[in-house]
Amino acid sequence: MKNLEINIGKACNNKCKFCMSINSIPEFLRFADFADLKNDLIKYKKQGYDSLGFLGGEVTLYPKLVDLVNLAKELGFKEIHLITNGRNLKDMAYTQSLVENGITRFSLSIHSHCAHVEDDLTQVPGGFKEKIQGLKNLLELSNQGIIKKEICLNLVVNKKNYQDLVKTFSFFSKLGVKNFRFNFMWPRGNASQYFKELLLSYKDFLPYLKKLINLAKVLRVHLVFEGLPFCILKDFDQKEIKNYIGELLDFKTDVSDFNFDKKERYAFNWQERKKNELKEKRAECEKCFYNSICEGVWKEYIKFYGWEEFQPVIK
Repeated sequence: MKNLEINIGKACNNKCKFCMSINSIPEFLRFADFADLKNDLIKYKKQGYDSLGFLGGEVTLYPKLVDLVNLAKELGFKEIHLITNGRNLKDMAYTQSLVENGITRFSLSIHSHCAHVEDDLTQVPGGFKEKIQGLKNLLELSNQGIIKKEICLNLVVNKKNYQDLVKTFSFFSKLGVKNFRFNFMWPRGNASQYFKELLLSYKDFLPYLKKLINLAKVLRVHLVFEGLPFCILKDFDQKEIKNYIGELLDFKTDVSDFNFDKKERYAFNWQERKKNELKEKRAECEKCFYNSICEGVWKEYIKFYGWEEFQPVIK
């Protein structure tokens, strides 16, 4: 399925410390024009795209989101995915309107089961309570069969939440979440201000990775990780670990974004951009068994932690 993600603007009602956008700069707080977004949808549908995701910023702040979703549905997109922090979904009527007008799949960004940790990371007191209510609304609609696809919980792994990830995983599983995506922090944008406070090393995360995979088997839920270079996983069962690597499971995704300075939309492939621009490898990587499928390591991570953790896997 050809997958497209449309960024409708960087405005957000959170101030996440790990955010890869620069959402504190005023010119980033705008939304793209509805006419431009409409033209995007028409253009890409004609090119054969069937799967669509809306992302930001926080997309539920966009005043014409319901209209945009309805247009995508009328154009014939089979999958319409909303990536949100979930705070505005506390309003059940609004949540239902999104589903009725075409959203088929939801991913919520929640990073801890502890209110004080979540609210510290997002810098919004009371935000956790709103997110939980939004999640409960989605799960209720899912239990009623109104939402067909499993609700996904997106979590950014960092120094403030990693030691409690097993508890967090269990907490949200008990609420009814059956689909989890744990993303390794990308220290860019706003996150560059907090990387010393938040950027976790892979070697410190690996023991928890094993616990999370074992728990996923017990709970019988879907779990993937994003941003894990293959060479650090050499001690795992290689046939099994591939079932948990997002880069191997995700749709290839083209992204339509907006340059507010040039006042024009531009497009790129997310996987190619990560591999060719945002991540890096070193000469030794060419000898690695996984070189052909590995994207490399975030450049900012290497600047902070270096290459010591990453050794090529020779077979």
